[in-house]
Amino acid sequence: VTAALGYAFDSGFSLAGGVTSGQSEILGDNADAFGVNAAYSADSYGVALAYVSDDMGSGTDSTTYWGAQGYYTFDLASLSVGFETSDDGSTEKSGYFFGLSFPEVGPGSVNVAAATYNGTDGLFADSETEYLTYEASYSYPVNDGMTITPGVFIQETSGDDLTGIAVKTSFSF
Repeated sequence: VTAALGYAFDSGFSLAGGVTSGQSEILGDNADAFGVNAAYSADSYGVALAYVSDDMGSGTDSTTYWGAQGYYTFDLASLSVGFETSDDGSTEKSGYFFGLSFPEVGPGSVNVAAATYNGTDGLFADSETEYLTYEASYSYPVNDGMTITPGVFIQETSGDDLTGIAVKTSFSF
């Protein structure tokens, strides 16, 4: 069973939360999680703070997650950053991301970003080797109803780095 609720106030502040409960095949008992998110958005900046408590994993203790994200829009570009942590009672992990968006490059926009990545959630303990994923894309409107976004990424690994390309097509009617 899951329930969630959110509300956006006229002042730019918003608040959301949710709770879920169910039978865990791993733990053999009820597993619960709840989270809250508070955010504020203005004309050129925004910030958000999130908290989650989750006992749906394989350990006996619940895992606590915190996240903080923000953006600021300059005349030339928009900067986005974020930081996340998790604590399962025995291991603390953290991860981060940042990105830049340039909204007016020719007929489209350019986006570049980097983030920690470990194959699942991108959070690393201090004792672990931290890997990054880098990405770049260019989004341009083909016509009023279609946008094409080609992109490339590089993902660091303990062996050879991975490189990939993607093309996203968005339709609007």
